[in-house]
Order: sequence, then C-alpha cells, then structure tokens
Amino acid sequence: MTVKPLRSLKRSIGRRIFGADPIILMYHRVADIPVDPWGLAVHPVRFEEQMACLKKLRRVVHLHELLDLERSRARSDKPLAAITFDDGYHDVYSNARPVLQRLDCPMTLFVTTGIIGTDREFWWDAVARVFLEIAHLPENLTLNIADHECRWAVPPFSEREARERVFREVWTQLRVRPHEDQTNLLAEIGKWSSCDLAARTMYRVMTAREVRIISDDLITIGAHTLTHPTLPAHDAEIQFKEIAESRRACEELTGTTVRTFAYPFGDHSDATVQAVRAAGFDFACTVDARAVGRNVEPLKLPRIYVGDWTGDEFQKRIEDPSL
Repeated sequence: MTVKPLRSLKRSIGRRIFGADPIILMYHRVADIPVDPWGLAVHPVRFEEQMACLKKLRRVVHLHELLDLERSRARSDKPLAAITFDDGYHDVYSNARPVLQRLDCPMTLFVTTGIIGTDREFWWDAVARVFLEIAHLPENLTLNIADHECRWAVPPFSEREARERVFREVWTQLRVRPHEDQTNLLAEIGKWSSCDLAARTMYRVMTAREVRIISDDLITIGAHTLTHPTLPAHDAEIQFKEIAESRRACEELTGTTVRTFAYPFGDHSDATVQAVRAAGFDFACTVDARAVGRNVEPLKLPRIYVGDWTGDEFQKRIEDPSL
C-alpha cells in the first residue's frame, strides 16, 4: 500500500497526466471488492481498458529502463510510460498478469516481503473489515497506544460517515506504530469485535511460489520493505533493516538483482532516501503525482495514482489537462 492520507490521495485523482514527459503509473489491486476506502482496486474489465488505451498512446517500458530510454527517445517517438503495482496482492497475479501478458506491457511489482506466503491480510484491510463491514460492534473501543489510552465511541453501522471517521482515526494511529505494536493492537481489535481476522480469499497476498512465477522478462520484482512501515516514523537502523532485508528477500525469491524500491505510503525523509541508497537500489518511487521531469532524482521518482476509471476516462485524463 502506497497511500497518502485520504485527502491527499483524493486530490491526486484530479490531477491530469499530460505532455510528452514519461509517466509512472501506480496501481495496487485489480479486483472487484465491496469495500475499498482508499480506492486501491481497479475492476478487471476497466484495467484491461486502461492498458489497451495506454498501449495505444504510449510506449510501455520497464521502470528500470525508463530514464535511459527517455534520454535516447526521438521527438517523433511515442512518449514513455511505466506501470507499477505495490504490496503483492494475489489478484495482481490472477487478474493483472494475464492482461499485461496479452498486451505485452512490462510492469514492476513492489513486494512487501514479510507478509508473502502468510495467512494474514494487510493490517489496513483487517481494520477496514472490522469498522466498515461488521454491522454490530461494541459501543466503545479503548486501545493503549504508545502508553496513551485512546478511546473511541463507535457509531452505529447506519451512521456511515461517523463510522468511517472512527476507522480513519484508528488507521492513523496504527499507521506509524512499529510492526509488533500493529500486530498486538490488531489482535486486540479482533478480540474486541469478535471478528476472526484470518485472511479472506479476496484479500490474500501472493505465495512465494507465485512471486517466483510472476517474476519473468515482462514483470520485474521490486522491494517494498518487510512490513510496510511508515519509514520516517522510525529510527535509521530500523529503516535500513526494513529496506535492505526486503531487497535481500526479493532477490532470494526471484534469483535476480533487485534494483527498484517503493516507499510505503510514499513517505520518505532524507534519512530514508539515504538508507535506500545505502541498500544498493538504483531507483525508488514516491507518490508525488506528476510526470517524470528531466532533472528527476532517481531515488525520488514521481508516480501517478490510477483510479477505477473506464478506458475513456483514463484516456481523457492522459490527453486533456483541462478536464
């Protein structure tokens, strides 16, 4: 998951992709899911429409080749685009991969290695499940977070906006906590809600075998940390461990050299970028919603969020900056 807080993410939807500069598209899921508070999923039919449109308008290349190919591109050539997916959801394997293969579109998949092959959902999906899908919850929730007692009055399911506000507040608290704290707090939330938080089929992640299979000439594996932390919220040692060990795990899974990285939630500080450099990466992606300019920093590549748009809407957003 590479998502800024909801307001920032929604703002990025309205920004348009235009001009002949290269673009990097950011996806997470290709699935039809009932609850999607962060807009992470694109319906499989619409994803195929988007890819067909992209293929028509731009030359789709590997992320790690993008900057070199742009330097050698003639003005008469198609502008370039790269496709990226974050996290490692199974539906990327089952739904996105066949479309990319059919249309011969390269893609980079940034894998959160610590969850690969487990029976757990990403913590943000589990929290959304509790607050946005379970109708009957206790009226009050109390969690001890960083030695502070946090309390919420939980509205009825019928008060959707109020329930969503509580969800976002809990999500915000968990987002910056260490992985062990997130795990413990999630267990408390599961017990409080009487919800079995084992992974649902629709929300499961890839297995190690699936990551190995998907890694081929068309799809390149990149690293996305071990546990998907908000990196700048942690000290330099933890940041480097999350970054470097995820690279090592990706290389062990695929037998290839891993050159690319994506910052979880898009968050990075100067220390984070330095850790990425020290870990040996050549390229790293943010969630800054703009095209790739000439003087771009390879470890701060911008990416543009793609929503659940039809092919026509996708094309309009690429071609017409006035919309």
